[in-house]
Amino acid sequence: MQLKGRSALVTGATGGIGRAIARELAARGCDLTVTGRRELELQRLVGELGPAARGLTADLTNLGEVRDLMDSAGAVDVLVANAGIGIPQDLAMLSDDEIEEAVRINLLAPAALARAAVAPMKQRGQGHIVFMSSGAGLIATPGNGTIYTATKWGLRGLGLALRQELHGTGVGVSTIFPGPIRDAGMLADTGVTLPRGFGTSSPEDVARAVAEAIERDKPETTVASAGVRLLVGIAAVAPVLIGELARLAGVGRVRDAMLGRV
Repeated sequence: MQLKGRSALVTGATGGIGRAIARELAARGCDLTVTGRRELELQRLVGELGPAARGLTADLTNLGEVRDLMDSAGAVDVLVANAGIGIPQDLAMLSDDEIEEAVRINLLAPAALARAAVAPMKQRGQGHIVFMSSGAGLIATPGNGTIYTATKWGLRGLGLALRQELHGTGVGVSTIFPGPIRDAGMLADTGVTLPRGFGTSSPEDVARAVAEAIERDKPETTVASAGVRLLVGIAAVAPVLIGELARLAGVGRVRDAMLGRV
């Protein structure tokens, strides 16, 4: 689906990856509706994107606000469910409320957003939905918390299953799996250096991958260095082995830094 002249909704647009996605889609001719939790930054982004853009705030843990958001956004041609939170804590460190919040934001909200977007897309016979997963949705390693990994794996299942459900309707579904990202997220927050061979990508790399996935109707895209993509390929047949190798390589240092254990 060509992007020029399309209407797009991008959630989590005030984060590093979300901003890059919004800018990329705007540059390709989309009319943008962007959401985020930080209203001042959201309005700054809207001003940057131009008069065709607008900003809407919503608490994505609240399904009522998710419905209101989709009502306000209208029948969009493209939905990029990018909003998510990192959960570096060990499972035993989390309360029931924290686990529920993580599942609501990282998995339930994307499903609810997609559910609301699907009907008008099917009626028009065109549209595209993008889920933002993570390398943690492909490989379980000590570098990511258990609940974070579980929710990102869930997004992969959601994307693949919804793509099958929508086969033949003209509505595409893509899931994006960013590997380690520089200038945004955990690496930027901690300043930890990755082990040798674990290269990084930029938010702009992810944004270009999102646009390409929409235009080419790609089911899945991994945005990562060659070394990380090799690990992903091996993990498809030997997931436990890759987890152990990642541990020996020291990938847990990033999560340890976020938890103040280093």
